[in-house]
Amino acid sequence: MTDKTKVLGDIHHKAVDFLDTDFKKSSYLKYRNKFDKAIKFEELFDHPVHVDIEVDNICNYACSFCPIGQPESDLGQWYKNKHEIPLEKLKSLLTECKEIGVNSVQLSIVNEPLANKNIFEVINFASELNFDDLYMVSNASLLDDRRSESILNSGLTKIQFSLDGFSAETYEKYRFAKNPKPGQYKKVLNNILKFLNLKKKMNKKFPLVKVSFIELDGNKHEFEDFKKFWSDKVDAIHYQKLIDYEKDFDFDDEKFKKIRCNMPYFRIAIKADGNVRPCCVGYGEKINIGNIYKQNIFEIWNSNLMKKFQAMHKEYKSNKNAHCKDCIISTSF
Repeated sequence: MTDKTKVLGDIHHKAVDFLDTDFKKSSYLKYRNKFDKAIKFEELFDHPVHVDIEVDNICNYACSFCPIGQPESDLGQWYKNKHEIPLEKLKSLLTECKEIGVNSVQLSIVNEPLANKNIFEVINFASELNFDDLYMVSNASLLDDRRSESILNSGLTKIQFSLDGFSAETYEKYRFAKNPKPGQYKKVLNNILKFLNLKKKMNKKFPLVKVSFIELDGNKHEFEDFKKFWSDKVDAIHYQKLIDYEKDFDFDDEKFKKIRCNMPYFRIAIKADGNVRPCCVGYGEKINIGNIYKQNIFEIWNSNLMKKFQAMHKEYKSNKNAHCKDCIISTSF
């Protein structure tokens, strides 16, 4: 959660407006209140408010700024071999999330969820548990009519489509498929527009739709056109400056006296191999706080290791962890 990330559009206000019962509206507002307290370090709950679950580590894209598109990097090495959480384990994790009080679940981290054969069974199972927020991020390349209809009939509250460009040239320079075909940008653009039209035709309010734009040196000139095109078509635009995971940093520790990371106060990220991270950012991939095959989520969150990690960030001591230090420099300056 940094100044380099912005969301244009009040998607949470819209979510409350669209919920169909007073109970759901009240529950969503309580969830956002919990989230606000956690990110401000005002209250540490005995469970994460939000959990990211990477159902597998497979993606049909290899974007230049993603670890999958950097196979020789430290982070990229892990994506050379397939990892996947079994369906029954996913259901067990989701059930535990609900039982311990988790409000929000994202069914993706560094992967393309629509490439997973079980994804709709997972979504439908999670939907029946009635989380306040249930969402995922997709590159939309696999968003055909069948999948679009399944998404619109599911209980997803939000979906984010990653684009990062407003021209075929820019899109295909940075967001390239592993098996590229001519007209990839046009296909993805049409997939999203067809999805939005189908949503309107089916008179569906959910899922709310975001499109995302990661600013790079070669695409930032397109952001204003991107914003103008999408602002009246989607519910929000997610904007983020690039986080360079391979860059070396050298910075005065004094700068950390006014900066702290709030992610460990409200979320954990479960990777496809079962290891658990304290955040969803790439630097966090190097920090392990537990494993779902050895501990349950409640135990991991309330472990001495996690409590010390959370206290470190609350007390403005993020520089005590080398990976957190690099991350904060990269995302805050």
